[in-house]
Amino acid sequence: MTTKDWRLGRLAAATVCVALTASGALAAQASAATLTLDRACYVNTASGPAQMAISGTGFTPGDSVSVSGGTTFASATVDSAGDIATTADAPELTADGPGKLSTTLTATDETTGQAVATATALSTNLAVATKPGSIPAREIKHKKITFSFSGFTPGKEIWGFYLRKKVVAKAKFGKASGPCGTLTHKALLYPGGRPTKDQYNVAFESTSRYSKKAFPSVVGKLSILSF
Repeated sequence: MTTKDWRLGRLAAATVCVALTASGALAAQASAATLTLDRACYVNTASGPAQMAISGTGFTPGDSVSVSGGTTFASATVDSAGDIATTADAPELTADGPGKLSTTLTATDETTGQAVATATALSTNLAVATKPGSIPAREIKHKKITFSFSGFTPGKEIWGFYLRKKVVAKAKFGKASGPCGTLTHKALLYPGGRPTKDQYNVAFESTSRYSKKAFPSVVGKLSILSF
């Protein structure tokens, strides 16, 4: 006998965001060096990590300074005012899927070999996951599952659009929160009653009207599996 199972396929998007607040100089140093990033959150696309702009003050003019932590590395020469400015890839998580990572970035004076300032970066993936990943077809109309989101626009509702050339059903999951746009929400795997097709494309976006050009956007597939 054949049974059927609904499953939301692997979601094709991964991004990173970084939130940073400036940190003072290390206690062991007499320097007043500080590090600062230009934005509260950086979102990567599937093509690679976003670039973050790093600036700093209070360094020794003419020295070379490296900034490192996790997967991030950058270097710069201190100008006559004691400042640095450089860019680097945002820290990346070791696994796909929703999540956050705290990374300490350390500025080291390469001339003296001394670490002179730190800053804390928070990273995330632009991702959606469901738990459980599949449910029996007979339960799809009433059984709620847990959706996890990260990397969406903070303070905005996350919507899911179920597509068959056009939108045939949509769901509102709630507002993303925190600097990295996270949300955990229970909802039906398919919001339009019992599906009439074997497969749907599903786009998760931070807008109430579907757009192919929306950002952030995570796209996956809802498939009926026979086994």
